[in-house]
Amino acid sequence: MKNLLAGNGVIIQFGGSDYLNSSIVRRAITNVKTGNFPSHLYPAECAKLLYGLQQELTKVVYGEYDKFATTSYIRSSLDDFKRRYGGSQLYEVHEIGFEDYFLIFELFHVSRGISNPDRFNSRGVFRRMFLDSVYNGGKIELVYRSFATPFVHWVRSHDNVFTTNYDSNLDVGCGVDVHHLHGCFKTLSESYDPNSFRNQLTDDLLDGEKVDFTYPYLYSNALVSYVGELKEYAMSQSTVANSGMEKFANGYRDDPAMREQIDAWPEDDDLTRRLKEAIRLKADNPDLKHGEQYPHQMLSEISGTLRIVGLSPSNDGHLFSRIHANDKILDIVFYCFGEQEAEDAKNLFRGRRVEVVDVREHWAHLGCS
Repeated sequence: MKNLLAGNGVIIQFGGSDYLNSSIVRRAITNVKTGNFPSHLYPAECAKLLYGLQQELTKVVYGEYDKFATTSYIRSSLDDFKRRYGGSQLYEVHEIGFEDYFLIFELFHVSRGISNPDRFNSRGVFRRMFLDSVYNGGKIELVYRSFATPFVHWVRSHDNVFTTNYDSNLDVGCGVDVHHLHGCFKTLSESYDPNSFRNQLTDDLLDGEKVDFTYPYLYSNALVSYVGELKEYAMSQSTVANSGMEKFANGYRDDPAMREQIDAWPEDDDLTRRLKEAIRLKADNPDLKHGEQYPHQMLSEISGTLRIVGLSPSNDGHLFSRIHANDKILDIVFYCFGEQEAEDAKNLFRGRRVEVVDVREHWAHLGCS
């Protein structure tokens, strides 16, 4: 079988510099400065926070936040961050990766003792500012209009198409089913989908939040994080929850002792009360499930050839780990930009059969230069 994994480089190729990281960060700031943003969904202070976090970068690099890296995945991300931003260079606000800002955000908030729900809420509106910028007033969803016909045919020649992008250009422009590994602007997060399992419960889990579906992409399931482990966790969460809920519901239906035990759980504890209601709901409606919105497991199941285009070998390690571990993938073709990326790609999949191709030559071959 032939499989394709596409990243943001495809959007940059056909949509231009508007979708470079520097443009995304600059646009987020400009949107706030000009008032071109939904202030009821994220406040202007998000842009001010951006500048504040930029000022903390040097402190992060020189170890002043090391003691606040309290988990293995934060420490790992911090080491990688120092490797990429170390040295004497001073970085402008737009020169910092927008997902990297979330690592500085986390360390900054932990250092000041800001915990949930305040940290969670601040992170949520900060995320919306960047999603709004990536969306670019809807222009990102029109990039497919610039697709060259040979590129469309090339995409269609694959049996499975995956993307880490939030947009639906490959879906619309190539007329294929695309597996969105990191979510899609057109797919509501389970939290906001009125038909989701969690929203069948009595409690208002949005805690009174008013949803404005004029901006559905800001309520989408798009994953934004500074570390692959957190993306992997989010991608796996529904699968794990469904497995656990299935066991609980089966026990509740078939085991009188378990049913009696669950019925006795206290009503004055929000967690146990909601879990008890969910188990009963699942027992009465066996087909009810949490939506498994991130088809990451497919990367462990595909076979044959996998072509990777538009991704950097330095990012998305959680996906590359799945690919590396899948011995049914016989050949990996990595389209790289420059010799360093080519070397990184070879090292990334050391021990596997890897072909590296200059992506510029690939675009020229498809008439997309």
